[in-house]
Amino acid sequence: MAAPSLRLFLSTLIDYAGLFPPAALDLSAVIAAYEHYSKTPHRWLLGRFVLPLSQLPQFEICLDQLDQQYAAAFWPLSIVLEPSLQALERLAPWLEKQNRFTISALEFKVGGVEAIAPLLPHLPPHSDLFFEVPLDATLSEYLAVLQGTRAAVKVRTGGLTPNDFPSIKVLAQFLIACASNSIPFKATAGLHHPLRSWQPLPNGRFVKMHGFLNMALAAAFAYGYGATVAEIASILEIENPDAFIFSSREIICHSPLWSQEPELSTVAGHLPLALLTHVRSRYFLGIGSCSFQDSLADLDRLGLLRTPSPLSSYAFST
Repeated sequence: MAAPSLRLFLSTLIDYAGLFPPAALDLSAVIAAYEHYSKTPHRWLLGRFVLPLSQLPQFEICLDQLDQQYAAAFWPLSIVLEPSLQALERLAPWLEKQNRFTISALEFKVGGVEAIAPLLPHLPPHSDLFFEVPLDATLSEYLAVLQGTRAAVKVRTGGLTPNDFPSIKVLAQFLIACASNSIPFKATAGLHHPLRSWQPLPNGRFVKMHGFLNMALAAAFAYGYGATVAEIASILEIENPDAFIFSSREIICHSPLWSQEPELSTVAGHLPLALLTHVRSRYFLGIGSCSFQDSLADLDRLGLLRTPSPLSSYAFST
């Protein structure tokens, strides 16, 4: 089994988005994949099933084809929709009849900042709420509207081209901004691998992708300790798993910045279980990924799961 600190910190981390690029599987294949993942020893990593609002009717039809229909009632859905009252009206009937599945989150696509405030009084009370925000000069306007509400932000950390991947500095500034405003977030796109590394894009080009473990730990230091932009950037840059120690009581991070210039550090480098729990439950709410099996394969390769993954015998075409 994974170390208790790692298991606690990554529990229900990965919202499965196999319908979306680059995997872009069809709905029946994605349902079959999620059902399989939910039965593996590593199901503790599995979060919500991400589904566009437009495919909700077909999703319910596909449930009829499952051998064990009751299992779908335990699937938490995250519905992707436009930031409009019309989209909420289309969703309303599904919120009222959640007897076969649970809509536990709504993910609003990026829109103008002026679209957010009119939606807030009409949002369902028992769902997590994510508003996608751009990583540009308007970010502060989105955060100002969302501060003090129960909504979180959603940020894209990658895509299908190199230009879709924000720089380390931009991501570090985003984390500091969210932390200083006490706004939770979810990250999505390009987060298939635990650590920052060179990876191929669908067009064959290679790009330095951000790691979801880097993101998670950077968020913990940003929210838990008020770390500086430079300290957060140094965590996002880590490529060597030896920089992290996962124990039963804490996670220890050996940042290159802290090692080379310890006098610049404002934090201790230690993340105790209480802090990890606080950050994951209140602030870093997970990632979206179209490739659950790739994430597991990398965690296995790094020796962080300590048990062989059963997914090697159950592959899905992408």
